Amino acid sequence: MQKPHIRIATLILMIVSFIAYVAKFPAFPIASENLLPWSVWFFILALANIILWQSVIKLLSFSLMVIWFYAFAASVVPDTSTATVDLSSIERTPEAFVEAGEIIFNGKGKCNTCHTLDPSAPKGRCPDLSVIGSQAGTRKPGVSAKDYLIESTYEPHKFLVTGYGNIMPPVWKPPISLSELEIETVIAFLQNQGGDVDLTPFDPPVDIESAADVVEELPPLLSGDVERGKRVFVDGAKCIACHAVAGVEQPAGQTLDDGVEVVAAPDLSEIAALNSLRYIEESILLPNALIVSGYGSVTVKTGGASIQGTLVSQDNENITLRVKDAAGVETEQQIRLSELDPEPIEALTDLNANGYFWIQAALADTGETISGDLLEEDEENITLQDGGETLTVSKSKVKVQATIIDFDENVIVGELVAENEDEITLNVDGEEQTIDKFDIDEGPTYSRAFGKRLYVTSPMPNNFPLLLSVGDMSDLLAYLSTLTGTVEAAVAEGESQDEAVEETAE
Repeated sequence: MQKPHIRIATLILMIVSFIAYVAKFPAFPIASENLLPWSVWFFILALANIILWQSVIKLLSFSLMVIWFYAFAASVVPDTSTATVDLSSIERTPEAFVEAGEIIFNGKGKCNTCHTLDPSAPKGRCPDLSVIGSQAGTRKPGVSAKDYLIESTYEPHKFLVTGYGNIMPPVWKPPISLSELEIETVIAFLQNQGGDVDLTPFDPPVDIESAADVVEELPPLLSGDVERGKRVFVDGAKCIACHAVAGVEQPAGQTLDDGVEVVAAPDLSEIAALNSLRYIEESILLPNALIVSGYGSVTVKTGGASIQGTLVSQDNENITLRVKDAAGVETEQQIRLSELDPEPIEALTDLNANGYFWIQAALADTGETISGDLLEEDEENITLQDGGETLTVSKSKVKVQATIIDFDENVIVGELVAENEDEITLNVDGEEQTIDKFDIDEGPTYSRAFGKRLYVTSPMPNNFPLLLSVGDMSDLLAYLSTLTGTVEAAVAEGESQDEAVEETAE
């Protein structure tokens, strides 16, 4: 039998090496060369104690080895948690701020839920940020890269990248609630994506504490029952037919109401972690108020043909639609905005709200026809950009046009001069032409101008305010408020969906 002092020494050394490993002490015996790290020492000594000792000590050594094994395995697995970082003693250096900002970007800030950092990755809900450090200074004329990133984190609604909706929540607001210092590190991390890191202190455009007080003063939303809300989600409103939620399956054989189709819709597993309940409530009651990028339906006309599909992406020159053929097969189709057909505009009101981006109009005082991209509009004027020229036109000076199709299929377009029950007089190319209404096959249709438009609507039914009672609505909101991603984690560990929802609600 081994001498007692050898076994005792081996036991003490095992315990010391385990403590050194957990405390992350430098390697021994030569730290600079990283020889024999404490994890190796502990593993060797634990095996020795299992061999030298019996009963209780053998069990203790084996138990510590199991703990070591899980700790060692956790240390080599990449960190994918939502943990944040302690900034209380952070050094004000580019390296330290970029490192902390990356952790917050992928963790507490949940930025990677919608943004990508790889231009070759599938398109996300929000723009790719792989080179935002160099691109930020080109987004808004006269705005520096850092000022743009500051505005985008504190007040993201002020500037929207073409093709993306106003869906990013200000990260200082609940439920994300980043502090000023945390936001500053995220900005440094974004500057580092293709640009230079500037750590010059700045005054935030929003006083977080004062703004938070205003939010707290708002009246609370309706409260409801989580379990009943889940039944509304699955069986009542049948949201599960289009929206996925981790751990919730669509009932077999579920059918939808007439006129309602199963369409691609955003995953809602983390909806409450990314958006406020007011946004969620608005999305149910007013689905067209704000449409998530990549999920809007459009109908465009080009070459006389109408094309209906889902708007996948959009830039200043092209749109990409996902369309279905007669067999239900989906394909993507790219269309140039310049190739869209102009449509007659009956009233020059709410042009932006109705999706118009290009306008053509004839002026009554000069007879000149102008056209260009729509920049601005108000109650009295519209402002167009034609090349490098900006034109502001009074709506009252735009001619009223009339379009007529006779029985020979001739299309006659002219300025309305006069009209009565029997005749209509138009100014066509400088000459007045009177047309007997008896000879008109179609029309007249009147327009103040012609325009190209991209009108995006939500495929989600807009009759939920009629279908859902107040109780159903409050229960549904209560259930949606639990979808913070914690349900998915619980289900992944083997816990039932119902148990996960119950725990989250508590």
